[in-house]
Amino acid sequence: MDHHVAVRDRRLHARWKLRLRVLIWSEASHDPVASETVNISTNGFYCTTKEPFALGARLRALLSIPPPNDSMEGELYLDANIEVMRVCAIDVASVFGLGCRIAEYQVVDVQTALRWPSQE
Repeated sequence: MDHHVAVRDRRLHARWKLRLRVLIWSEASHDPVASETVNISTNGFYCTTKEPFALGARLRALLSIPPPNDSMEGELYLDANIEVMRVCAIDVASVFGLGCRIAEYQVVDVQTALRWPSQE
């Protein structure tokens, strides 16, 4: 009888290496922080930033979604409420990795995105 226990990945959702532009905003800041995703999943994303957001912080994010093909015009945007689930220092240049869970979201058009984050 084999008593070997397989080590399972703790991740519940597959990750895709996908670079999307993202703005992250907290009520405490005046301006959104620009970043880019390193990977995404169905319920969150991982990005890098020079801003050390706090673990557990509840923020807003605007992710830019490029059109899937040439027949569609313009980008769509994902306006999401997120929670910072992981923060790690990347290097000595004060870059931080953020693992963010998407709590809720809505897809918005470019006109709505241009007013972001001012509208609720």
